[in-house]
Amino acid sequence: MLHHAVLCYSCAMPLQNYMLFNDSDGLFMYTFEAERKDDCLACSQVPQNLSFTDQTKLEQVIDHLQQSVAYRMKSPGITTVIDGKNRTLHMSTIPSIERKTRPNLKKTLKDLGLQNGQEIVVADVTTPSAIIFKLNLTSRVDSGPGEA
Repeated sequence: MLHHAVLCYSCAMPLQNYMLFNDSDGLFMYTFEAERKDDCLACSQVPQNLSFTDQTKLEQVIDHLQQSVAYRMKSPGITTVIDGKNRTLHMSTIPSIERKTRPNLKKTLKDLGLQNGQEIVVADVTTPSAIIFKLNLTSRVDSGPGEA
């Protein structure tokens, strides 16, 4: 019997829509086609651009991620790959790692070894998966932190 259901499923065209059913005050039902945004923060792994100067401190990057309307993160953990090795730049949610990475907050992105075009991975409780950011670093002093 199960093999009949599998056969029917494999022959049928997949539905391109979803149904919402609400039964709180009478019956209300409609269907809609769900669309996926290519650069969605929650479900896409397309790197997002972040622009800073190379003299921006890591603490300022974290402040930007927390205060930006686009991200609104609570306690972002930041990792990257430098010279082929994974490196945790800051993580506040685990006390032992927070103690070891706290000095990085006062360091500039340049001092941390980050370069223009480098990707950082940011994990936070506000997003279902980590977000990849591509850094656009300039050495100009007139470019303010957080310009995205």
